[in-house]
Amino acid sequence: MTSFKHLTFLKVLAVIAWADGEMTESEKNILKKFYRKFGLGKDDIRQLNPYLLAPTLKQEQERLFKQLAAELNSQREKEEIVTELEAIANAHRSLKTEENELVEEFIRLLKNTSFTQRSFGRVRNFFQATIFKPAHEKNPAVHRYFKNTILKKLELKMKGSGFKIDLENDNVYFICLFGALLALVAQVDDHFHEEEKKALKKILNERFEFSAKERKLLFEVIEEQARHGFDFHEVVTEFNSRVSYKDRVSTVDCFWAVAAADGAISHEENEEVRRITKAMYIPHQIFKESKKKFLKR
Repeated sequence: MTSFKHLTFLKVLAVIAWADGEMTESEKNILKKFYRKFGLGKDDIRQLNPYLLAPTLKQEQERLFKQLAAELNSQREKEEIVTELEAIANAHRSLKTEENELVEEFIRLLKNTSFTQRSFGRVRNFFQATIFKPAHEKNPAVHRYFKNTILKKLELKMKGSGFKIDLENDNVYFICLFGALLALVAQVDDHFHEEEKKALKKILNERFEFSAKERKLLFEVIEEQARHGFDFHEVVTEFNSRVSYKDRVSTVDCFWAVAAADGAISHEENEEVRRITKAMYIPHQIFKESKKKFLKR
């Protein structure tokens, strides 16, 4: 396979790695293993670098997928990629049964003469279920912080509500992470006001399927979190690792709802939302479009 075709393949891998809005160090290291194995030169790596630094536009993604589908035009080239994938996937982790099935599916896909751009849905599944599979283990420090600093107090406060606060429950953990980030915007003016609660409740109903008790817990977390400091980097990194890019985009309006609840967005609120969404790897265009909606209101 020519270095040009290797480079197209690596660009597609980078696009898939960014699918959740973040490329982790682990994913970067996997890509580095590929380009070392392929023996790419400095010029090739310079062309690849922009794809490692940020997500690409949908138009560019489509172009790359079409290009790779066209370039995989011989059985030898397809089998070469399969061999490299299996070697690196096995070196990265021992494949589970369902992951072995995905490898076999990908091999069948590459051997299929009708391999086209449309096939890339299954290609994404292969990578995201094997070598780019995100870790779902909770960060022990963040978990301990919520359990000892926030939830112990809330268990007493919400006693008798019939809602069990179980931090091992993924929904409860998400509520704690999300509430901590929302608290940063709510506490810009040192208080989580009633108008902010009303505005947030409205947008939550549009964006999420929280039960009434889950929403109450979220508001309690925001109130309690405002009284405590926390490690922003650790919490937002944990949030990014556990929440899909699509769901992170759905949260952006929630931050602006709190910021704009009093009819205006202060410079401090604007900068706080900017800091949070940037750390969540939300494109600046989405940041601006969401803000514009609330300015119009």
